[in-house]
Amino acid sequence: MNPTFVRKRLMAEWSQLCLAIVWLIVAVMSRNAMGFDDRVDNIMYQDPSFPEVTEHLEFHEGLKPLWLESLARPEAELQRMAADTIALAHRAGMKNLEDTAAPLIAILRKEQLEPSVRRAAAHTLVVLDARQAAEHFAEIAMTGSQELAMIVEPALASWNYEPMLEMWRQRLTDSDCERVKLQLAMRCLGEVKDSAAVPLLLDIVTDSNAEGPVRHSAARVAAIVGGPGVVVTAGELSAEPVGQPTASLLAVTLLEEQSSPEAIDALKRISGGGTGVASGLALRELYEIDPKLIYDDAAAAIRSTDVNVRRVGCETLAHRADVDSIALLAPLLSDSNPSLRRDVSNLLLRLAEQISLRDVVIQHTVEVASRDDWRGLEQSLIVLAMLDHEAVADRLLELLTHRRPEVRVTAAWGLRKLAVAETLPAMLLHANQETDKVAAGTHELRYAITIDMQLSQLFQAFGQLEYKPADPLMRKFIPKTLFYGGSSRPAAVWALGKVNAGGVNEELSALFAQRLKDGLSPMPEFEDVRRMSAVGLGRMEAKPQLKSLRTFVTEVPSSVGQACAWSIEHLTGETTEFSLEYAVSTMDWFLIPKDPAKPTETD
Repeated sequence: MNPTFVRKRLMAEWSQLCLAIVWLIVAVMSRNAMGFDDRVDNIMYQDPSFPEVTEHLEFHEGLKPLWLESLARPEAELQRMAADTIALAHRAGMKNLEDTAAPLIAILRKEQLEPSVRRAAAHTLVVLDARQAAEHFAEIAMTGSQELAMIVEPALASWNYEPMLEMWRQRLTDSDCERVKLQLAMRCLGEVKDSAAVPLLLDIVTDSNAEGPVRHSAARVAAIVGGPGVVVTAGELSAEPVGQPTASLLAVTLLEEQSSPEAIDALKRISGGGTGVASGLALRELYEIDPKLIYDDAAAAIRSTDVNVRRVGCETLAHRADVDSIALLAPLLSDSNPSLRRDVSNLLLRLAEQISLRDVVIQHTVEVASRDDWRGLEQSLIVLAMLDHEAVADRLLELLTHRRPEVRVTAAWGLRKLAVAETLPAMLLHANQETDKVAAGTHELRYAITIDMQLSQLFQAFGQLEYKPADPLMRKFIPKTLFYGGSSRPAAVWALGKVNAGGVNEELSALFAQRLKDGLSPMPEFEDVRRMSAVGLGRMEAKPQLKSLRTFVTEVPSSVGQACAWSIEHLTGETTEFSLEYAVSTMDWFLIPKDPAKPTETD
């Protein structure tokens, strides 16, 4: 073979690989930076949809004997690694490890033992839920290190080991007790819901000389355990002057599980005059008791600088569910906080389910969509598209060229959701213009993912509506030359299958078969493109390609294999039996059998 040809071929493949790597880096960075709304979905994965594939681990029978042998060895590092490995294997699903508890307890009994080994053995016994180790854990709690106490004491509490209760209570009155062990005792008493500890906890809560974190820990545990003294103490703290934020926060914490009239009065005092944080927490508690309690506070709450207060205000307005509430709620589609503005759009959608409020929601959302704030545009477009408000279609066309990627992609998605046939020519014109920019290299690289995602939505719209004039454009995306690893290529292939469904197109089916087969080349085809190619072959009645479909149906339960099975059934009526579960055998452990035995399944 001509060396020059080989050199050029290698250089071409290297260049293609470099472009693919650059594309993937840009795609990942852009997606992370822009944070597109996850409601902007893709119909191509739903038509047809395939079940999720799961996997389970298989473990070889020779592993556990090796680990048990390692625990019996004198080398400390070997013991530690064996103990840690048993914990990892148990969490991964390996069964029948209960008999490793006895040698682990035997290790704990040793007086001269490396601290790391003792920690590993104790931790693994906790993971195994080995309650027979409780007595040894109690000894460690009384005589061991703080680090060991942090491992064993929560386990003793979860096992409700009563002999530890007195020691935990004593720590609450010990002025010399370290903060970590004091808070650990509180946590454990809360776990067992020890009512006898509540007076001691409340003494700490009201002790102005105690450290703030300790007082808050005591308040949290007292709230969990409950009792009459909790509400009384909270009421006293809430009555302190407004300038005492710590008192207000402690009071709210104490009242987290309370709903009595006295608790409500205390929460109202704090929400009306406490600090910003305490006021927000108090509002949240009142909302959880009964949203009607703060109906009158909602309008002020949504103007707060604290996003948590604004969130409670929005939820309260949605609960009130009237025309005035919608007028107050809609402008928060432009809120500076991403999660809140998404919550607001969902609240508006929920309100629109009431027939009497639907038109009001649309009216106020259209007002937001008429402005130029990109945050409000993104969320309002989602609301209007999901409400199938076709009158916004022209506005969506305008926004295909908006400066913000989030708006541009959402506008394309909205056009797909609305599926207004009259918008298709303008959508195709825009898609051609963007494709020309990419082909000519005149687009900014940082906008590559935006163009790719927008084209993906437009192509899916063309497929949904079987818009044949888009066929020539979408064929340009079959080769790996434009957006190699993007979402526009699988969308184009999916849409072409829809547009050409029901009629054999030999040229297109050959191209699809080529994509399906390209799974082992130096730069293999992406799975989504192969999947859509397989589906397209079925839709286009491409029976001459049955051999290819039968070849790659063996990839089941992957999406490509499932797509091949779907098309085979579509073309011939033949069904393919397969499991949707992968069995994965792992030997990635610090010790493995020299001759692995027969694998055993997990639970």
